Amino acid sequence: METQEHIRIAVGPDESDASYASLLQELPFPVEICRSLDELMAFAPTTVIIDKPLSRAVDVHDLREKLPLVPLLAKPDVSCEVEFPLGDRISPESLTRLINTACELYFSRRSSAAARKIAETAESDLTKLAEVGVALSAERDLNRLLKRILEAAQDIACCDAASLFLLDREATPAELVFKLTLNDSVAVAFQEQRFLLDTRSISGYVAETGEAVHCEDVYLMGPEQPFRFNPGFDKQTGYRTRSLYCVPMTDNTDQVVGVIQFLNRKHRRDDKVTQDNWQEVVRDFDEQVRKSLLALASLSAVALQTRKLLDDINNLFESFVHASVTAIEQRDPTTSGHSFRVADLSVVLAERVHTASRSDLARFKPSAATLRELRYAALLHDFGKVGVRESVLVKSKKLFASELNELRYRLALTRQRMRADAAEEIISLYESGKGDSTRINQIRQGFTAESHRLAEFLELIVDANEPSILEENTATRLEELGEYACDEHDGDLTPLLSSGLLEALSTRRGSLTNAERREIESHVVHTYNFLKLIPWTSDLAGVPDIAGRHHEKLDGSGYPDNLDASDIPLQSRIMTICDIFDALTASDRPYKKALPHQVAYRILREDAQRGTLDPGVVEVFIGADVAASIVGKTYPRASAPAGGQSVMSVCDPDLHCHDTDGG
Repeated sequence: METQEHIRIAVGPDESDASYASLLQELPFPVEICRSLDELMAFAPTTVIIDKPLSRAVDVHDLREKLPLVPLLAKPDVSCEVEFPLGDRISPESLTRLINTACELYFSRRSSAAARKIAETAESDLTKLAEVGVALSAERDLNRLLKRILEAAQDIACCDAASLFLLDREATPAELVFKLTLNDSVAVAFQEQRFLLDTRSISGYVAETGEAVHCEDVYLMGPEQPFRFNPGFDKQTGYRTRSLYCVPMTDNTDQVVGVIQFLNRKHRRDDKVTQDNWQEVVRDFDEQVRKSLLALASLSAVALQTRKLLDDINNLFESFVHASVTAIEQRDPTTSGHSFRVADLSVVLAERVHTASRSDLARFKPSAATLRELRYAALLHDFGKVGVRESVLVKSKKLFASELNELRYRLALTRQRMRADAAEEIISLYESGKGDSTRINQIRQGFTAESHRLAEFLELIVDANEPSILEENTATRLEELGEYACDEHDGDLTPLLSSGLLEALSTRRGSLTNAERREIESHVVHTYNFLKLIPWTSDLAGVPDIAGRHHEKLDGSGYPDNLDASDIPLQSRIMTICDIFDALTASDRPYKKALPHQVAYRILREDAQRGTLDPGVVEVFIGADVAASIVGKTYPRASAPAGGQSVMSVCDPDLHCHDTDGG
């Protein structure tokens, strides 16, 4: 039982000699005469003895509602609704024993109520912690995560202010990063700051030692402590800090990753702490709430570490993607930056598609995950170049350099044989005595004529080797040249131009044969097959399909699968438009001039009218000025390989049906 100084007896105002006040006047604890419910509540008794005057002034039901823990004593004719009925005649000794029993009941009830309140608080805190744990595990943005942590801390602790520090061990020396602070009573103009890790500050001490610091009043902190409270904020703002609890954020490896500092626990969360009311409003952090805050700090540490691990994985994958794109563009440096530009354009266009008047486009409002999926697909859409021979990928002329050199050699060898044959014939004439000047001049003129003819052949081959549009007369002369045979090193006669070389030189436009063009187009299949090998997460599962369909056309004329519009995802349609636009306007192609935006817009609209591109998406691209989003940006550039530079990109559109002179 509590000590006697905690016992307070309230009695009614009966003034007779047999009043309870007179019977209890020898007791060693306070006895107060109360005439109303207000006086009873102000006195805060441990036991109330009800007499007739008090029963007339106070209803028992009201008394039980206002003082539910207090046992009541009364005679049966006064009230039957009491815990301890009194006899008509009761001695001081008997009354004292009843009062002691009543007081024991009161203290038992109070202990039970306190235990119940602690249990309810603990249950409430556990519920809040569970909810916070779920919320923290779902939060992906670091800044929102930190704010959630502090808001949850203020709710659980019912405290006025909270601050969060992260420990940067990679800095030399280690630093504390002041990331965020919240204060219910004072508006704080916060800016992230860094401090050297130092045990002389409370947060530094907690971060360094991993020990929590609890103080009922920071201004009464003893000099024996190794740390000091910094009153600078209080002086600057007129705030009054009193109670403090600072805890380490320890992850599942027992590493301190940060510190949360709680200030000024309050009786009610809505209270504002001022210089005038801080003594009444602010209370200490009791043991139960400290346990809950320690648990919250641990949950927060794990959430932060999880966030960091996810960020590290994302950064690693992002670096891998960038390295992959850079490596691929190194194989085809004529398109340096193309994939990065297409990715940026595609994301911006996807964000603005909902501005279209067409209902299906207006409903498209991609999430961050959807945009990320599109971005990766755009970055990797040409990764299939790895499956295309580099000699084809960077083929700058219709013939490979080795093939042209071989033709030069064969023509030179043929000329030398003709020269040798002419010389032998002249020598033979002289030896036989028939070397008249007329015959010798005929032989020399024949050799000169054949030499000129071979030179014309070479000139024709060199001209036809250029990737420009092949003129009709040049094509006819090539067919004639295909019938010309010349000596091999073993003396046999073979056609100067094989069927393969003749096909290459007869290509009407560009530098690629039909077989080589199909090989170039196969990069889409290689892209899809490569991307399918990657175990994408569920939110990135569409990357292979989106990237693998960026050359499909809505009318079924695209490749590799000639898909119809219904089978082409909107993300692929978006990327196709951005891909074509960049191929038309890119300024880093050495083989063609960049087209003005207006000309490129006209070409996109013409393609949309022909049914190959989505007209609604094209109009959003033009109307929302998506192209402006990459103006002024710098993109990676690759150096040219030794084999030369191509005269086309795997993503260049076929411009033969467009007037691209700017008209």
